[in-house]
Amino acid sequence: MKPARGHILMCGYAPSTQAALKELPEQIAGPGVTILSRNPVPEMAGVTHLKLDYLDVANLRNSRVGLSTCSVCVVFAESTDSGESPRVVDMHTVLAVYTIKKERPDVPMIAEVVDRENTAIIDDLRCADVIYKETIDSNLITSCILHPNISPIFYDLLTVHGKVLRRTTTEELGMAGSEVTYRDIRLRGLEQDVTYLGYIARSGSVELMPPNDTIILSDYHLVYIE
Repeated sequence: MKPARGHILMCGYAPSTQAALKELPEQIAGPGVTILSRNPVPEMAGVTHLKLDYLDVANLRNSRVGLSTCSVCVVFAESTDSGESPRVVDMHTVLAVYTIKKERPDVPMIAEVVDRENTAIIDDLRCADVIYKETIDSNLITSCILHPNISPIFYDLLTVHGKVLRRTTTEELGMAGSEVTYRDIRLRGLEQDVTYLGYIARSGSVELMPPNDTIILSDYHLVYIE
């Protein structure tokens, strides 16, 4: 499936919606983003907010919504009441996915759920991607918008079935005392028959697959799969 580059339809507004939108504007080209939500949505360039109930088929057929022409549709885990349980929020998402897929079966869909146990029905509805809120945040949602069907790769990476996730340092690799780049680390990985994923800096920040010319400091923890 080609990366999404056209009109994006978002149903629901949640913290993850706002975070995903911050990454999207520079990466997409086309008519922009339309958000359907009865909750308040701050004004953003390239984003149209329609205060409509996306569970109402009549609203989905509204030409301003653009369901028939969007390149991808995302349903966020939106709560309309602070007291709503995760199950209620997820059931709202399930109904939204069902309603949208019934109206346009071929639309690539991404659904964000709060509780992993509530995803069985959404899986049956054949979403391109189901994002577990407690596992991965808006970064994956953005990746799925741009590249539908990519989430299984991320989950396989996180669970690393049959493999072991380990970490090391340049000192343990016998590379301390000289300037080491990530290219050097990747080449060492080929020699070791392991796959390096990135590093964890002393500050706790994580960098996945950094540029080859990135300098790897001695106190970085290099993460790899073997």
